[in-house]
Amino acid sequence: MKKYFYFLLFSFCFLLIITCTTQPQSGNLTGTVQLAGEADHSGIIIGIYELTTLDPDIDEANTKWPHIGVIINQHTEFDHRFGTLVKTGETDASGYFEIKNIPTGNYNVVAIKDGFGFKYIYEISISDGDNSINEKRKKEKVKSKKADNDEDSSFNLLPLSFNLNKSRADLILFPETTITSDITESTTFESHHHYIIEQDIIVDDELTIEPGAVIRLNEGVKMSIYGDLTSVGEEDNFIWFTSNDSLFSLFPSPFSPITSLFEYKVIELDGTLNKQVSFCKFDHAGTGLLNHVNGFSISNCIFRDSQCGFKTEDVDSTFCSNLLCEEISNEEQAGIYYLQVDNDLIEKNIIKNCENGTRLKDGFEGEVRNNYFTNNTCGSELWDFIGIIKNNEYYQNYWDIRFTGNVSQEIGSIKITYNNFYSINGVSTFASYPYESYSPILINYNNFTSENYFLYDRSGTFTIGKTIDATNNYFNGLENEVDIKEKIYDKDEDEFSAEIVVDNFKINKISNAGILNL
Repeated sequence: MKKYFYFLLFSFCFLLIITCTTQPQSGNLTGTVQLAGEADHSGIIIGIYELTTLDPDIDEANTKWPHIGVIINQHTEFDHRFGTLVKTGETDASGYFEIKNIPTGNYNVVAIKDGFGFKYIYEISISDGDNSINEKRKKEKVKSKKADNDEDSSFNLLPLSFNLNKSRADLILFPETTITSDITESTTFESHHHYIIEQDIIVDDELTIEPGAVIRLNEGVKMSIYGDLTSVGEEDNFIWFTSNDSLFSLFPSPFSPITSLFEYKVIELDGTLNKQVSFCKFDHAGTGLLNHVNGFSISNCIFRDSQCGFKTEDVDSTFCSNLLCEEISNEEQAGIYYLQVDNDLIEKNIIKNCENGTRLKDGFEGEVRNNYFTNNTCGSELWDFIGIIKNNEYYQNYWDIRFTGNVSQEIGSIKITYNNFYSINGVSTFASYPYESYSPILINYNNFTSENYFLYDRSGTFTIGKTIDATNNYFNGLENEVDIKEKIYDKDEDEFSAEIVVDNFKINKISNAGILNL
């Protein structure tokens, strides 16, 4: 009997241990959010969201080539309108909130109230038991301070910075500012404030936009900036231009998720005054940013979920680098679109899931180098192109490069060299009226591992008797011209095509092709 008792006791203890170790752990989160200038801080909704899953292709590219594109993280990728909500809470009159029984793990936290916009706090760790958002933010600040060797007692944590010596609140929301008329005097859009562009406006004086500002544009609205512009964010504190849609639908149901937003029309740069744009996000737009300023340079910006990303037209020169362009859907537009621009440089960009990665049309005479094009319908579409495409990586596009004509007759005015082509089709040449003047193209020292065609030409009757120089390339390790020609479409297949010459092809890959670690 005693043995039976001990057996039951042991079994009970064992089951208790198993239950305790397998039962999901949870924690509570407390904190304080206040409304600037208000005495009553109630009604602020606090949302606990799952972390956004980072795009593995871009994450891999960031690791392989950290010097190109934008390094993605929760700050660049999270948008609560498309997030997965786990728990919510609400503040009382003092601004205090408590959310219980949150499964342990890492989350993004959103504080939001109509009329005051929202703020994000990224990658908050919820451990078993009680968690104070204030203490967790202090730890992050101390960690950041030590890393930077900064002795200042006030410093930034992503876009949710505040001065610990000046505020007892963990987070402060500021009243939204609605812009309904032209800006005709020097103006500053302040850090972590929200600005609503309600109708078409012109900025005719100096505009400074501070890191962390959120500019929300109504449907179809155009913002034209003729005055000086300084819109310079920070690596972990981007300025955000976005659609003023569904921000306060408050955490959409998983059964009816938000799949798209209305689009603002365009942010347009014009005039002759200075424009500085870097570390900005543009999304849900007709055209994220349209440039008409000569000599304009843009870097470290994100364009996504729009008809067109960054477009520049009718200027002598434009320079863009370290852009991330994703989900640009209009086949007549592009992630990066240069139209009637002569002296150009496009470098170190990551372009993914666009109808056209780059579209270079009507007189491009510059250089495209050290870019990563992946999963686009067409990586680079070239119309009347005179320039150099070198040291780029093309991966899993349908067409890597699609060439459509050139007005120059100078041999070597087009050079495609030292690129890696890992897609369905490599370099293709077409032409249609009125682009019927045809110049020789040099396609040399590239690595082709294309699935379908390495090279494809169907340019029309005026190319009869013409040749394309595709010598000194690597063609997937093929060792004879007969095998190579099976994956080349030229005059052998169509009398209206040029002859593609592949002499002196390489058996081993060209080592210095693709993106260079400069």
